[in-house]
Amino acid sequence: MEESKMENSLDEKKRTIRRWLSNKYNLYFLGILLFALVIRLYYFSMTLNQPLWWDEAEYMNMARAWAFNLDYEFLSVRPVLFPLITALFFKIVYSEFLPRFFMMILSMISVVGMYYLGKEIYDERVGLISALLTSVFYVNLFYTSRLLVEIPSFVFFIFSALFFYKYFQTKSNKMVYWGAVFVAIGTLFKLTNAVFLFVVLIYLLITEKFKFVKRKELWISGLIFILILSPYLLWGYIQFDGFVITQAGAWNAPEDHYLSNGWCNMKAYSSMLISMLSWPLLIIFLLGFFFMYELVLGLDVLLRGEDSKLNKYLYLVLLFIIPIISVSLSVGSCWQEDRYILNSFSSVFIISSAFILMAYNSLKKNKKSLAILFLVLVLGLLVFLQFQHSDNIITLQKDSYSGAKESGIWLKENSEISDIILTSSWPMTGYYSERKISTFPSSSEEMDSLRENNSNLKYFMISNFQKSPDWTYSYPDEKKLEIAQVYFQDAEKTQPAIIIYKLK
Repeated sequence: MEESKMENSLDEKKRTIRRWLSNKYNLYFLGILLFALVIRLYYFSMTLNQPLWWDEAEYMNMARAWAFNLDYEFLSVRPVLFPLITALFFKIVYSEFLPRFFMMILSMISVVGMYYLGKEIYDERVGLISALLTSVFYVNLFYTSRLLVEIPSFVFFIFSALFFYKYFQTKSNKMVYWGAVFVAIGTLFKLTNAVFLFVVLIYLLITEKFKFVKRKELWISGLIFILILSPYLLWGYIQFDGFVITQAGAWNAPEDHYLSNGWCNMKAYSSMLISMLSWPLLIIFLLGFFFMYELVLGLDVLLRGEDSKLNKYLYLVLLFIIPIISVSLSVGSCWQEDRYILNSFSSVFIISSAFILMAYNSLKKNKKSLAILFLVLVLGLLVFLQFQHSDNIITLQKDSYSGAKESGIWLKENSEISDIILTSSWPMTGYYSERKISTFPSSSEEMDSLRENNSNLKYFMISNFQKSPDWTYSYPDEKKLEIAQVYFQDAEKTQPAIIIYKLK
């Protein structure tokens, strides 16, 4: 009897798989996933041992401190979930292999998420094109090879958008609860993911006025969000003696002129879209954005919540602009980085895909072969340009900070555990050397005092990667410090990148 049940269950699973594979869109989706996996495996093997950047080294130092119970000064600006997961990986094997593999898997999941988000908002075809663009987008590929929180943030932003959109369409309690879970976990990876809640709030205010405040499931989802964050908030209060989220936000916040600073940042990010998308994709996106003009013309209909198409347009616009506005207002000037607005591209790719399909359908009415040729050429060009950009930047940056890695390893091999190293490049040097790092004092007089009172000071390291106090550049000559090791930034060895002096 039990055997018969198992056979029936197995047969049913086989039939389900066959039905799924009989759908041509599912086959296309598998092809895109395979394509995305091949690309990521290629860059995974290329960048497996690449040197860490400053932020990467901080996350890895946090993870090592938790994994091996080491002393470490945690900073409120660094969210905890990725280092915690990495600490578990370090318990299994102390190397960067598992964290990097984890990042690659998350990058694959971002492609999956974009397919289902595009499919839910439009249809399978938009989902497929969105997934294809996501699979080769240079920001996605580049940060897949970096041990940072941008890819986890992107993944959880996509799935938050997916579940909340499903909730808006179906009013299913289960969807809004899952949405709250994904927003909360995304916030633990990167605090700015919480701005997705503004997308939800503004959408509900426009489409439903204040009627939504009576919905019990929304209050429960808010409670779920707070409960998931509560262990982090409690830890942050104990660790930093205050509310960790506001303390984190204060790190990069503008000192004054918030609005003018935010406007300046928004203009900078608008200009950045040109280099991020390439001209063809930027034009396609702008045209797609323009063809949502009904959102403005039908504002009265939108406010009455009577047009699902307008609601869809509103949702996409909010997904695009809210992350950009948020980061523009929350960071000081000259802090524009492409990774900060990665979440906005969940909307960019769907809007662009919808316009490509609109053009395809228009051509198809006259001549199907011409429409197919258009689709192949446009998608081929967009994939080529993004892949070319990805390859250039990943290859170019692969060996950046190699001196920091090599010098750290040299320091580990040429020092005792009790030795202290003075440098401005403290995260990378500390990670690779596994030694205690101190930053430079404010003056040469204080440095002399340190040397007199601390016999464990072993090395004095000047690095071009991070600026040191002005007095440090002349101090070695003045005190006749012995050069222990030099790393150059050019093959001819004419431009020192790192100089390590021995402190007697």
